[in-house]
Amino acid sequence: MTISGAGFEVTVEEARSMCATAWVPANLFTDFTFTDEDPACFEISLDALLQCLNIFGNAGGGAGVVPAIGSGKKRRWAGEGEERDDDDGAWRGAKGRERRTGMRLTWLGTGFPLSILLRDDAKGPVTNCELFTLEPEDLVNQPFDETNRSVYLIMKSAWFRDALLDLPPSCQRVTFRARPQGEPVTDSRTTSVRARKLADSGSFSIFAEGDFGTVQFDYPYDAQVMDAFECDEAVTFSYHASHVALLGRAVQHSAKICLQIETTGFLSVQVMMPLSENQPPELNNGILDFKMNALEDDDDDE
Repeated sequence: MTISGAGFEVTVEEARSMCATAWVPANLFTDFTFTDEDPACFEISLDALLQCLNIFGNAGGGAGVVPAIGSGKKRRWAGEGEERDDDDGAWRGAKGRERRTGMRLTWLGTGFPLSILLRDDAKGPVTNCELFTLEPEDLVNQPFDETNRSVYLIMKSAWFRDALLDLPPSCQRVTFRARPQGEPVTDSRTTSVRARKLADSGSFSIFAEGDFGTVQFDYPYDAQVMDAFECDEAVTFSYHASHVALLGRAVQHSAKICLQIETTGFLSVQVMMPLSENQPPELNNGILDFKMNALEDDDDDE
């Protein structure tokens, strides 16, 4: 975790082959104060942090609720008898009012633990958790080289999310293909009419093969699908399916994604959270950045 006056970012890695960074800007907090001039960096247990944030069971993607027992006049445990609104992930109290957990995050400096004070509703219980901080280890956080970029696109998250949900569960790799405008489409799985449309506008495709067949999603450069699309030459790169699947949770409540691929196959997917009402456009509600290298010995046909 790295903290600065502008906010903080949390960086994690998976099997030394994938890196993900969550940027949390200061404007998301009611009050945010950081007094040091230089950013501070330390390591904490991500699993312990998530358990603390969800200690009352209502931090976004929490588990199911405990059903109410008896009448409403009986004493209840915190969270008992409350329902979840599936549309926005908020939890509603017995009288239908929205209920969320308040948090205060405190760190006194190097060597001190990260203190998290959680309050469950205005009259609910208060819990104070402390996480040990350690010297950060070196992570595989390779920077993306925009000067060596081969593919750049911005598209609505819903299109990308639907494709990830329909990938075969048994697939081992997911292939991304991009073709510039005017590049002929020779894939036998694509009809001639659709091939001409993809060739005329340029396209981005997602392909995967499972035990019971294949699935392919083609996205032409169209204003209803993409906000931007740049591709200098046709490219095909494959990535580990388990790593690509991790993007599914990230794009669930996002607005748009920015997908970039270097000529070497190095992939960067930035996920932008939706803006709140009346929020200035220069601010944001957080950005997630997933980066991974392409699989070697890629034998997919372009």
